[in-house]
Amino acid sequence: MTATTFVLAALACGFGSVLRFWLSTWRRPHHLPWPTLLANVLGTALLGAAAFLSDSGHLSAAGSFIVGAGIAGGLTTFSTLAVDAAVLWRASRSRATIYVATTGVAGVVAGIAGWWLAQSFT
Repeated sequence: MTATTFVLAALACGFGSVLRFWLSTWRRPHHLPWPTLLANVLGTALLGAAAFLSDSGHLSAAGSFIVGAGIAGGLTTFSTLAVDAAVLWRASRSRATIYVATTGVAGVVAGIAGWWLAQSFT
């Protein structure tokens, strides 16, 4: 990888992080932390699309790194998921379990959907 690729990935990561922060401002009194769930699902779908595009030769390794490690890496957040789950666990173990399970299932579905959508548009 070139230095330019790393700089572009860092800028893309910053973009993803700002997008995640913007989503976090949507917090309203909910039973589940939807902004974190949405950020993780969107990032996983983007990563699935980038993986397909890279695998099929439509996206270079550098492009895949910029989109995957950059944008998707900045957008998704395991640490916030873990803190949200811990906070929920103290309030309601069933809500925490639902949140973690929903995030896991939705993430896998989003990754597959991103792959499938990228495939259907190429």
